[in-house]
Amino acid sequence: MATLAGALGAPLAASAEGTLTAFTSGYRSLNPGVQSGAATGVPGSQIFAGLVLIGADYGAEPYLATGWEVSEDGLTYTFRLVEGATFHDGAPITSADVAFSLDVVKANHPFGPAMFGKVETVETPDDLTAVFKLSEPAPGLLLSLQPLLMPILPRHVYGDGQEVKKHPRNMTDVVGSGPFKVEENNPAEKLILVKNEDFFIEGRPKLDRIVFPLVKDGLTRMLMVEKGEIDYAPFSGAKPTDAERLEEAGGVTVSKDGYGAVGYIHYLEMNLRDGPFADVKVRQALAMALDTGFVARVLFGGRAEVGTGPLHTGNPFYTADVPRLEPDMEKAAAMLDEAGYPAGSGGARFGFTLDVPSWALQSHGPMAEYIRAQLGKLGVSVELRRAPDFGTWVSRISSFDYEATLNGSFNYPDPVIGVHRHFDCDNIRNVIWSNTQGYCDPAMDALLDAAAVEQDFDVRKGIYAEIQQKAVADQVFIWMPEEFTTTILGARVEGAPDGAFGPLAPWDEMTVSAE
Repeated sequence: MATLAGALGAPLAASAEGTLTAFTSGYRSLNPGVQSGAATGVPGSQIFAGLVLIGADYGAEPYLATGWEVSEDGLTYTFRLVEGATFHDGAPITSADVAFSLDVVKANHPFGPAMFGKVETVETPDDLTAVFKLSEPAPGLLLSLQPLLMPILPRHVYGDGQEVKKHPRNMTDVVGSGPFKVEENNPAEKLILVKNEDFFIEGRPKLDRIVFPLVKDGLTRMLMVEKGEIDYAPFSGAKPTDAERLEEAGGVTVSKDGYGAVGYIHYLEMNLRDGPFADVKVRQALAMALDTGFVARVLFGGRAEVGTGPLHTGNPFYTADVPRLEPDMEKAAAMLDEAGYPAGSGGARFGFTLDVPSWALQSHGPMAEYIRAQLGKLGVSVELRRAPDFGTWVSRISSFDYEATLNGSFNYPDPVIGVHRHFDCDNIRNVIWSNTQGYCDPAMDALLDAAAVEQDFDVRKGIYAEIQQKAVADQVFIWMPEEFTTTILGARVEGAPDGAFGPLAPWDEMTVSAE
């Protein structure tokens, strides 16, 4: 039985702790229940509460749920909600809202089915009790119930029959359940959140307001940080050279802490449906032509880890024991010859268009230029198609209207949440960050299914080793160096979240001291 440990303890004196200035690079929705990613997740985790929080040790801690019980067979989870908790419009938060929220996330989130596919029903015997009934054990369930992944949404707002994913209240007159309320939402300029005076944890949040000015350009962002115009920059987009300069200048802290549960990986995604990329030999040849160790050392200053497969090197289920294709241009050329793509006139073999996302350009930009130059040496011409904005890129990839793209995604602490979505045959959907590349193998599905229900950690880790080995052997992606993910904190900032989800958790204990 988990109980509320301190979160609702002795009341804290409410005090004005200032305005925190962060930033946004742009967002399409403020509802993390229907939109994944940090652009929505950072503000969304302030606007909405979840049943639990995840600590630095990956353990679930009480939040909107004061406690819970899990049956011995792992098929029933019973949650008890905080009494008196309300949404931002004053309506009570009840177990019916919990059941509604799970259904919304399950149906609309890019990996909702992976997280909650085994939850058959949510029973609501009273307003403060929610009982999850599962068809099979789901060892990663609690990790999925924090606000980033399952925000508690107001049924009386979103249950009006409109499509939740396109609901106008995702951006206008947003009613949340978390520590901050939306005061102003102008996506072309800024987002302003203000303290929820009726938040269910006394004395929190400590900040009066959070301002997110729109700052798309990475250089501008770094200049604002240096001038003290940005106090707190999670997912800062800082290049290794930026980090070195800021560290030398002093006055700010550049931290890689707080991203353990994120597991941010990069990869070259290829549309596997037809053309050269349908042939695993072609994919392997291209992988051999790309020296990702060089990219990590030179382009990222040795601060990025070399990706070896679908799991981040910091994931508890990670293994380095995967097939390795060492960089070798001669072998890569020979493999393309064998695959039916010999060098023709002038050495040309084939070409493709590589989509370059508008986000994480500090990583995608250099990687795209390297891929174009390196594959050109192999006789493979690469045309770079730079997306003008996030929506354009999403539309192309989610409609499968692409040949290849640079991409990146979060592992999250349990692979069921962030990894299965890319390999499950049933998740080939017109949804970004699903199985958009079109990979399908029944043997892989069987491994994923086994890992999803196995409750013994060591046995489960062995299954995930097999999954990683198969994904690499099938060359589903070409894994690039992992993201150099940092938070930049100004000297006046205190109380930043330090759990496994770092800045994707509530900022309810943060303060900004006076000048």
